[in-house]
Amino acid sequence: MSVLSTQLHRTGPASRATAPMMAIDISIIIVSWNVRDCLRACLDSIERHRDDLSLEVIVVDNASTDGTPAMIRDEFPAVTLTGNDMNAGFARANNQGLAIGRGQYFLLLNPDTELHAGALATALEHAESHPGVGVVGCRAIRPDGSVQSTAFRCLRLRDIALNILVPNAVRRRVPLLGGLRYADRDLDRVQDVETVAGCFMLVRRTAWEWVGGLDESFFMYGEEAEWCHRLRRAGWTVCRHPGATILHHGGVSAEQCRDAMTLAMARSQVLLMQRTQGRLAAWMANALMMLRDLPRASVWLIVRLFAMHWGATRWAAWKRSAARFRLHAAGLLRTDFEP
Repeated sequence: MSVLSTQLHRTGPASRATAPMMAIDISIIIVSWNVRDCLRACLDSIERHRDDLSLEVIVVDNASTDGTPAMIRDEFPAVTLTGNDMNAGFARANNQGLAIGRGQYFLLLNPDTELHAGALATALEHAESHPGVGVVGCRAIRPDGSVQSTAFRCLRLRDIALNILVPNAVRRRVPLLGGLRYADRDLDRVQDVETVAGCFMLVRRTAWEWVGGLDESFFMYGEEAEWCHRLRRAGWTVCRHPGATILHHGGVSAEQCRDAMTLAMARSQVLLMQRTQGRLAAWMANALMMLRDLPRASVWLIVRLFAMHWGATRWAAWKRSAARFRLHAAGLLRTDFEP
């Protein structure tokens, strides 16, 4: 029987202590928002590739209006469904799932992913044979067959400064410039890394009990990097395992509200800098990000003032840059970027 709950809460020691322990290998936690068809494919892939593991699947739905809850109740009655009456964000919704999960491990899995054969067993086997590993990430394949970045170093000022001069598309392919995404590493091997992508994170229950859940100050983006940073400071290892492979469509939810998500990412990057490197670094990062958006914001203003016509796609991109520029310009007067 599915469970429907609209109560929002933070994960805390009390809620962890009351979670009953059972012989469940992995609690799979999926946060959804208006991605019914992708979620159906994701849940189907879990059923196909269970690998004889004891699993429970928890879907936390952030007030979807596309029929997601009904689809889960009708087609996947074994899935535990918990819901919110508003979009509570990625971090808070995942914490809701973590609070009720009973597994020895948690898998944070995006709804726009599909597991490949052996993904669960490979990640779990690696964690079980390496007791110091707190998080195992994966290899993610896009629908076109290309490999998506799923391992990252923590964001630093030099990365933001370099992004002003060199496009991301170039940096991802040049080892000398692509250190943020480990372009200088052989990612066909298991790697200890600083951060793994939040689309697939196998987290040891003990590690979660040690450091707590995701930081709910992050609505979306940056929360997995802050979590990995906290876990590593507590002595846990974060690794990416190429043998655990998924298909990742990417950005299905975010594309539905791209303007809002662009600003959410900008805010999260500055907050992440403050959490990991302090207030001065966050202020400098904010200023650099403002400079990055200045050229496009200026063009957007000229086009708007003179009522010039431009292609819809290019206009939308410049409009988002202008919105980010205004956000960062306001940040010049701040010394604390806590929400």
